[in-house]
Amino acid sequence: AAKDFGNQYHVLPLVVLHPKEVSDIAATIRHVWQTGLSSGLTVAARGHGHSLQGQAQAPHGIVINMESLTGQEIQVYKGQFPHVDVAAGVLWVDILHECLKHGFAPKSWTDYLHLTVGGTLSNAGISGQAFRHGPQISNVYELEVVTGKGEVIVCSKEKNADLFHAVWVDLASLE
Repeated sequence: AAKDFGNQYHVLPLVVLHPKEVSDIAATIRHVWQTGLSSGLTVAARGHGHSLQGQAQAPHGIVINMESLTGQEIQVYKGQFPHVDVAAGVLWVDILHECLKHGFAPKSWTDYLHLTVGGTLSNAGISGQAFRHGPQISNVYELEVVTGKGEVIVCSKEKNADLFHAVWVDLASLE
């Protein structure tokens, strides 16, 4: 957790959190929120460790290992609007394998499949398919978000739309 993929940044966190559930992340964020700005605590999410420029590092803070979340099953939904429901720490290669069992593949994915969904979405998910299907973030229908206050909120264009668009715009602005 102290190195990035480019091996240019080396920053030790105070702690690496290995959450088992989203509620573990929410409790940690709530604690950081309650300690206030004066604590100087920073938080960063880390997936499979392919981030650059120190994006997944938290100098003297908390790095959250998203791959340790339990319940990372890939739920495939067929029908008129086929889609998958996955956790942030799931690798694209695992999503592809599961989707192929059902006869389809994601519309927009990454050119390197051993990256996490959360990691690629944090950079909007630009890939070779983006010219035809848009970046990955444009193909997201719903997000479960842990807010800066430690609240867990499910959002979409129809449900908690302000949060969905705020997160979507923040992620898409990285394009």
